[in-house]
Amino acid sequence: MKFFVCVTLLLLAVEHGESGCYWAIQKKGIRGTPTFKKCKDYDDETWHARGETWINSNCYSCHCSWPEMKCCQTFSTPVQYPVDCVPVFDRKTCRYRVHKRDDPSIECPVYGSVGK
Repeated sequence: MKFFVCVTLLLLAVEHGESGCYWAIQKKGIRGTPTFKKCKDYDDETWHARGETWINSNCYSCHCSWPEMKCCQTFSTPVQYPVDCVPVFDRKTCRYRVHKRDDPSIECPVYGSVGK
């Protein structure tokens, strides 16, 4: 029995330990109101119906499975690149662009990234 409990807890920890994701428990709301049993994306202050999936303005892919909402990043963050380069995040494309510090027109190689 102890083994079963340990394995179950381990599986739950792995599932909920996903990097770059967060969960938000939703309030029930008042029956009969437009927001009843909907998820609120606090990044955009928007409401979404149960079962809906969207990408918010911070480039997170969210899913409303009321009473819970799960959002995961849609991008990787560069962590290894030449020292004379800098990463810049573009919210329109939801991607990092790594370029030379002194010349943004020159792209730099990325050797490692985290996320997604």
